[in-house]
Amino acid sequence: MVTTPLNIASVDFRNEEEVNAFHEAWIASGQAKLQEDFRRLREMGIVDEQGNQLKTPIPPDMLDDTADFGG
Repeated sequence: MVTTPLNIASVDFRNEEEVNAFHEAWIASGQAKLQEDFRRLREMGIVDEQGNQLKTPIPPDMLDDTADFGG
């Protein structure tokens, strides 16, 4: 399947159908990217199937507010 890259310069803004088609294609391309990014985050173990974060960016020992790091 050959696809043409989205090009807003080629949209006839006087034609509502063309504008709507452009918007739908634009949204679809964003949804595809979002789904791919979400798949990668799940594969890396960063989020679960519902999108909940599984890992924190801070190591657990640094979350302890009583820890003394000598600073």
